[in-house]
Amino acid sequence: MAEPASRTYGGVDAADRAVRRRAALIEAGLDLMSSVGTDKTTMTAVCAAAGLTERYFYESFRTKSDLLLAVLDSVADEVRGAAIHAVSSTDGDVADRVRAALSAVVSIMLSDPRKGRIAFVESMASPTLRARRQATIDAVADVVVERSHELWADRALPPPQDRLMALMFIGACSELVSARLQDHIGATPDEIVDAATQLFLTGMLRPTS
Repeated sequence: MAEPASRTYGGVDAADRAVRRRAALIEAGLDLMSSVGTDKTTMTAVCAAAGLTERYFYESFRTKSDLLLAVLDSVADEVRGAAIHAVSSTDGDVADRVRAALSAVVSIMLSDPRKGRIAFVESMASPTLRARRQATIDAVADVVVERSHELWADRALPPPQDRLMALMFIGACSELVSARLQDHIGATPDEIVDAATQLFLTGMLRPTS
């Protein structure tokens, strides 16, 4: 049974407490999905890790799948917000802004490996997550295409090459970060960002004749 919306404890009303409980469940889901894996991330385990009862799980989520999607979305939203902020708050030329956005994304993924694992490994663990992952990739590709045309106008790749290259760019960046997270490569974050920036700056432009 939900708490009355007007009831306040310790200066925090019921709506705010519900938001905090949802955030605690998502954080617990992030911990478990990135450590024991999506299959073993049960509702019971999430509630125990969050210090909440199952009653509060159902306050925020109908099913385990809803929680898993919320965890994946939380990572995607953080990455998207960081990239947008980096671009809008960076002065300089195109390369400076592109590098700033990529630095923000790579920093999130490598400084908190849980989020990298969710984005690149656990996002493939179920049909539901795979579908959401693909939708996220499609949305990012849209942004990459839009930004390339804003930056370079007639010099940007035309359709459909622009979208194909955007998808290739996203895939290449994902593979680089994933390989770094698994210690398959010894590249530093700056080296990854430099390589990704170069790929964007050359790949999204029309070839010169």
